Amino acid sequence: MSSHAMQPDASSSPPLSAGLLSEPTFPILTLDESRLTPALGYVFRKSWLYRHESLISMLWKFETANAPSGVVAARLMGLDVDPYQGIAPRRGAVDVRRLQESLGLPVETLQVALIDAVGRRRYSDVFRYCRPCLAHGYHSVVHQLEKLSVCPAHRRMLETKCWRCGRETPYRVNVQLLEARFHCANCYAGHGGAWKPENAEPMKPQHRRAFACRYLECCLG
Repeated sequence: MSSHAMQPDASSSPPLSAGLLSEPTFPILTLDESRLTPALGYVFRKSWLYRHESLISMLWKFETANAPSGVVAARLMGLDVDPYQGIAPRRGAVDVRRLQESLGLPVETLQVALIDAVGRRRYSDVFRYCRPCLAHGYHSVVHQLEKLSVCPAHRRMLETKCWRCGRETPYRVNVQLLEARFHCANCYAGHGGAWKPENAEPMKPQHRRAFACRYLECCLG
């Protein structure tokens, strides 16, 4: 952990954060201004993640557990990333080594969380989701494949429009999407659940197999 001079971090969307976080049971996150990364430590457990999870829901879980601002979370993808413009979570665009250093996850896990920069597989430019998956704190790179129209686990049609405001969200990791945390990035309507570290549960074996099969078939095949 860095020992540089530190300033307290603050979220730029207090109302939403207040609604999603319970009593403070985790370390207070501080900011190393020279690197814009956590300086005194944070809580992040690999056991919170499911297989083939996208970078977006990984960062949502990181934010929920540690309460950094969306700016700090966006800068974990690279010091040159404009946090408000954001970037598409593609291989080659995201600084995987920086993420690995900050989150403590294997590089292989982070590579799987990103979509291909090029290739014959086509990924949607808008955020596609399964509401039951989001209710359990999960979004997969598999959900973004244009050739798939249903969630492999729940067999529900994938959604792109918010049930309340009817708007779509670009598939870009930026402050707007990061601070939504399992909510609509436009109107903050909930998607059916509020993931927290204390209610994290393992994915059902049949759902894990379904995503593994689709990933092997569509992303590696």
